Amino acid sequence: MPPKRNMVNSEGEAQAQFRDCDFVFEDTKGKMVGSEGQLINVSDPNAKAEPPKQFKAALGTNTQKDETWMMMTQPYTMYGFKLSFGSRQWEISKRYSDYDKLDNRLNDKFGLPPVGLPPKKWFGQNDAETVEMRHKMLLVYLSDCIKRPVLIHSRELQNFCEMPQDVVEAVSKGG
Repeated sequence: MPPKRNMVNSEGEAQAQFRDCDFVFEDTKGKMVGSEGQLINVSDPNAKAEPPKQFKAALGTNTQKDETWMMMTQPYTMYGFKLSFGSRQWEISKRYSDYDKLDNRLNDKFGLPPVGLPPKKWFGQNDAETVEMRHKMLLVYLSDCIKRPVLIHSRELQNFCEMPQDVVEAVSKGG
């Protein structure tokens, strides 16, 4: 830190608070002078700043499967979604009941209900119109969850979204 100088000269007039060396700008590219006169390194002004990483969700592919319970075959839908964090991408596929369980856990633990889930249906739950509507509503639900910092840091949502370990580590570091 440079030594402090008198603010006024012998006649009581304001005295300049700089030195000749303050005007030497050789080899200062990528640096700036701080409030205490120190040189601070700054990034290259020509370098493009990487945008902050964000979680995103998009519709994936739905699949119909059969489940046998007590000698009865019951069809169900697996709702697919494409998730991304920065340039990292992966896909998940979950049943409606998985979303219902997640919603209950998040509500119990955080009391912050995301946007509501689509309504439960006992009959006609696998017709094409219902599946498409549910898929879109589940996307809204999932998108709302991954935009909330308190939820994205929770193990419940990280496990549900099958987050790769490098994404979990980046989230925990704030990156």
